[in-house]
Amino acid sequence: MIKNDKRTEFVNAFSTLESFSTADIAAFFRKEEPEIKQMTINWRVYKMIQDSVIVRTSRGHFRIGNKKSFSPVLDKNLSTVAKQISKQFPFVSCSVWDSSVLNSLAQHLSNKCFYIIEAEKDAVETIFHFLQEKKKAVYLNPAESIVNNYVQSESAKPFIIKNLITEAPTVSINDIVTSSIEKILVDVYCDTNIFQAYQGNELFLIYTNAFSQYSINQGKLLRYASRRGKKEEIQNIILQINGNIQRLLP
Repeated sequence: MIKNDKRTEFVNAFSTLESFSTADIAAFFRKEEPEIKQMTINWRVYKMIQDSVIVRTSRGHFRIGNKKSFSPVLDKNLSTVAKQISKQFPFVSCSVWDSSVLNSLAQHLSNKCFYIIEAEKDAVETIFHFLQEKKKAVYLNPAESIVNNYVQSESAKPFIIKNLITEAPTVSINDIVTSSIEKILVDVYCDTNIFQAYQGNELFLIYTNAFSQYSINQGKLLRYASRRGKKEEIQNIILQINGNIQRLLP
């Protein structure tokens, strides 16, 4: 692992170059650590790629990453509901997000967006009943047929309540826990019953746009994909996007 101050020094050293090589990176680290092993350098390169500190331009060549961090906007309605759930169930792990964030990545904009509320398996039914008393359109782990026949036809923006996978990568915005970009990408791939409108070519485009626009932690994404049993399939998508990279290590 590279300390933050060392990463800053690294970025400053290479930020003006259009491209630099694995040998250039090795020379940088060996200035202060002459005995550093090549395996350690390879691991640092791997971690910097994962964290989007550097981006591979071709085999053995890189540039400094300049992608922005993903920060989803939570509207007033969703924020209010999230705070109500947190107040009512302070000891329950819960995450919320809005499917409309996918419109910034997809080719075809959807006007049938919905809110996703995820909670621990033992608490989803309780939260479902709690929200039913406050909102009209609330669905618990809906099957594809329910999404087709009911969710998509709601006049008000519906709420979908589903299980939160343990160790799912989340972020906190204004004290509200929401999905990271890594989690969103995996969920869209895995939850086809809910995100059926974003499959096929649309899914590939969402991944392509996400990786070109945002800083994405591939290690975090693949760990979550592994927990959902889809690591190999999602890794293949990433490899296609990155231009047939054989592996993440140089």
